[in-house]
Amino acid sequence: MNRTAWRAAFTVVSLAALATTGWSLYAVARHYDAPKLIAVAVFLVFDGIAYACLHLASEASENGRSALGARLASFGMLGVSVYLNRFHAELINGGLPAFLLFAIPSVGLLALSELAWAGPRSIARAARGDQPYRLPGFGGWAWALAPRLAGRTVKERAIAHIEHGPALPGQRPDTADKPRTATDALRDHFANIDPAEAIQVAHESQPELPPAELAALLRTYGVNVDAVQVALTLHRPAERVTIDRTDESGQRLDSPAGIDPAIALARADMLSGQRPDGISDAVRKLLRRGIRDRDAVVSVTRDVLGPDTNPDTVRRTYEREKRKLPDLGIGQGGGGYN
Repeated sequence: MNRTAWRAAFTVVSLAALATTGWSLYAVARHYDAPKLIAVAVFLVFDGIAYACLHLASEASENGRSALGARLASFGMLGVSVYLNRFHAELINGGLPAFLLFAIPSVGLLALSELAWAGPRSIARAARGDQPYRLPGFGGWAWALAPRLAGRTVKERAIAHIEHGPALPGQRPDTADKPRTATDALRDHFANIDPAEAIQVAHESQPELPPAELAALLRTYGVNVDAVQVALTLHRPAERVTIDRTDESGQRLDSPAGIDPAIALARADMLSGQRPDGISDAVRKLLRRGIRDRDAVVSVTRDVLGPDTNPDTVRRTYEREKRKLPDLGIGQGGGGYN
């Protein structure tokens, strides 16, 4: 529909709506013996003020001023008009059908006017550099399959928008207006080079690090590699890494034991990515990654959630979650630590 056809259709709808509600208000005014001229003026007062306030709201938005007052006045006048339409329906014993017949044209016309003026207001705000927060378009499936994560992401982006302003084109919302750090610069640098080259650069700067720890370091800079990939790139076998083990009272043992590099990679993933919601979430993630050593689960969980995490609580959670996941083939907790 071109602009001329739209204006013609809007004019027809406006005249029809005003005629319907105007007749209703005219009948109410005549019920109170108001002169005919005054009765005609009644609907012009109520509906005319409502639409005039909407126009003032649009002008206020275009000029960078608050349109709240004009909009409230518009909806207030509309509310009074709808109330009088309801009174007219009662006068003729028309009930709800008559009330809707008299009131909906005014409500619909006001809504149509609001929507029609929303576009020019948005264009004017964009021309001034204003960028209001808009919900990210995750799609219906994302909300259906991961509603909690989607809701949390929307909230985080809204908070970032409020605290730091809108993101520039090509900039992540959560980094808008934040000063760039050395880590940001390194992330950008590593994003533009081959992962194998990134591994070589990291190895030259930290030659004493084993593959698992080197992979964990690279992941903090956005390079998604694991210990095996690092070892293959450097042409050497993946070294085994160690964890701090604790006794039943939570005290660290003096003799560390070697574990699979997958444990170090799991720790790096959970530290550099989205943190678990709590002990149960952390334990479940580790079990699903095949981490079967109970003491390893306790150590990684405390590293991720903090040293104040009660190790006994982690052990009890491990036993409970282990029974819930029989398909993982978890036996006696990594060499009988049960």
